[in-house]
Amino acid sequence: MTMSLEHRYAGAYGAIFLAMGTFLPYFPVWLESRGLSPYEIGLLFSLSGVVRMGTMPVIAYLADRAGTPVRVLRLLTAVTLVANIAYLGTSSFWPILAVLMVMTVFGPPIMPMTDALAMRDSEAGRLVYGRARAWGSVAFIVANLGVGAALGSLGPDLVIWAIVFAGALNFAAYFLLADTSSDAEIGGVGRVDIASAVRLVRSPIFLVFALAAASVQATHAVYYAFGTLHWQSLGLSDSVIGALWAWAVVVEVILLWQAAPIVKRFGPAMLIGLGAVAGIMRWTVMAFDPPFWSLPLLQVLHAMTFGLAHLGIMQFLVRGVPPQLASTAQSVYSALAGGIVMAGATFAAGRLYEDFGGLTYLAMTALAVLACGAAYVGHRIWNGERIDG
Repeated sequence: MTMSLEHRYAGAYGAIFLAMGTFLPYFPVWLESRGLSPYEIGLLFSLSGVVRMGTMPVIAYLADRAGTPVRVLRLLTAVTLVANIAYLGTSSFWPILAVLMVMTVFGPPIMPMTDALAMRDSEAGRLVYGRARAWGSVAFIVANLGVGAALGSLGPDLVIWAIVFAGALNFAAYFLLADTSSDAEIGGVGRVDIASAVRLVRSPIFLVFALAAASVQATHAVYYAFGTLHWQSLGLSDSVIGALWAWAVVVEVILLWQAAPIVKRFGPAMLIGLGAVAGIMRWTVMAFDPPFWSLPLLQVLHAMTFGLAHLGIMQFLVRGVPPQLASTAQSVYSALAGGIVMAGATFAAGRLYEDFGGLTYLAMTALAVLACGAAYVGHRIWNGERIDG
């Protein structure tokens, strides 16, 4: 029986998010087991964000020039698999940093490059992108629940072994995605055009929207880096923490699945602004260690703080950026959101959490207020037309 292209992409997305669903909530737990302080954990995440900002567009550009993206993805997954195994031989800050830097260079481009390929094949009618991508969210939930349930009995090294297993699956998945003669159809997806990038970053409209959305995403810095550790300090079990992480993703998937009428009703600035307002509510309450019964309700807001902000910036990039600059816009925004803004927020979170614990969430509230203001400015200065490129 021949495996469909949609199932092959589903396997790739499943492997990617199996690793992410383990890494995001539980990698800090493994780092703490290696004796790293909250400051060192925050520093690791922030350095990773800064390096990612510079290297991810470059790797994508080199892959585009090579003209064989699937082969490049095979190379990237092979390097990251070896690097993940190398974590098991580290026991202090500097060796862990060295391995993390290798991961940061070769790992992050895998997701946007896979999206580029999947969108190309989706537009060509070879698969339904949403169905393939949905398996990634399912895998994220499985990782949250499975690793959380087993962490207490199997120990922190389970985190690395789960990531290694996901990496092996990912490596295998790209051998199932055959190189095609239509690689040229990508049409510059992932291409970094320096001149176009300069024109984009000079556009106040683009900068305001990118800053607004990136700031909303960066409000998750404390949650991503210290959320699990803080809940553990409050006495929550690993399985309960995994369920809370999974529940947030479930609600996010429901929102994204039903996104069409929401996107049609609200403009990009409003979507980002609503995400920011939800962030103000979510992180303010989280700062004061609310009772357990309220945590599932607060996790529902993840659909807004992540989902609505993501929908908003994606809609702006589709509607406001000229098609020939779409790839550059995606690269610049990704570098901003996943790089400098998130890195700065994570570094600050590490410094603050060591002294203030859960109250550090209030810094994320302040960042959400900034994002809300930027979204309002974007609403005022953008008339819905494309930016000149």
